[in-house]
Amino acid sequence: MKWILRLVFTLVLFTAFSALGYWYIGYSLSSKTDRPVKMEVLPGTSIFDVGKLLEEKQLIRDDLFFAVYAYLNGQVKGVKAGMYEIPPGSDAAEIMAILTEGSPRVLRLTVPEGTTVEGIADRLETKGVDREAFLQAVDRKEYPYAFLKEISRDKQRRHRLEGYLYPTTYNLPKGSDPDKLVGAMLQQFQNRLQKPGVREKLKERGLTVDEWVTLASILEREGRVRDELPRIAGVIYNRLRIGKKLQVDATVQYALGEQKSRLYFKDLKVKSPYNTYQIKGLPPGAIANPGKKALNAALNPEKHPYLFYVTRKDGSGLHYFARTDREHQQNIKKSKRQAAKTSGDR
Repeated sequence: MKWILRLVFTLVLFTAFSALGYWYIGYSLSSKTDRPVKMEVLPGTSIFDVGKLLEEKQLIRDDLFFAVYAYLNGQVKGVKAGMYEIPPGSDAAEIMAILTEGSPRVLRLTVPEGTTVEGIADRLETKGVDREAFLQAVDRKEYPYAFLKEISRDKQRRHRLEGYLYPTTYNLPKGSDPDKLVGAMLQQFQNRLQKPGVREKLKERGLTVDEWVTLASILEREGRVRDELPRIAGVIYNRLRIGKKLQVDATVQYALGEQKSRLYFKDLKVKSPYNTYQIKGLPPGAIANPGKKALNAALNPEKHPYLFYVTRKDGSGLHYFARTDREHQQNIKKSKRQAAKTSGDR
């Protein structure tokens, strides 16, 4: 009889402790806030750091239990870098769904470096967001960021916020107004602008914020190989310093409003304030939305004597650089020979 009582007592204790443990795990993974929470997950962030971030944002109460939860569900390596807005009342399962593959409640938008405002609008349209509503949010809405007062008011500018919609992955509640997405992008740009030393570098270079962003956007569109961006930046600085037209193909593409595989002589004559074959200096605004490396390169150009560059046609994405027009013409011929050889090998 005693062994039966002991068994019953043991089962009662086990059930009680299991229920208590289950309750505590649920409590540890529950939210302490009833408001939407914005957070950024950087590339390479571990599941433990994600847990700490969630705890700091009061989305969970114990980061350790979150890591254990992720391990048990096989989601340790599934978290994607990006900007998130977690809806209020989200539990651990919903948070993990948002951080990994998104969820029916979330709009996930990835903006690659160098995407234009129009390109972002096109991407949003495929996700069911009103394209025109987004463009209106970009060009007509006012946002509470001091740096916006530094943007040129040139009427020839195509889109007021071109260059300031920072490229990364955004995760917002579905049904959010387009201005909420634009605000999230501007917040990310402001975070970069507030990095230590940025304002000092701008002053040292004699650049306004708008000139910095415009220059970086040109680098973003011109340089396929990231390590080359500072060298290309050096060419642009050298040409600006001596008053030589930039003659950048990417600005012509923007002026034309389409990405052509090849520009013809007639394209270089298109009348546009963005056509740097026709105007001196920088165009009236950015031609795309630059990322971190292009923004850094625009602040830290390589010092060299080069005034020209042309794309190699060997598939490397690199450029030939030259100091004189004669050297540049030689490089152009070399590039054309490579193109002919590549075409002939096909």
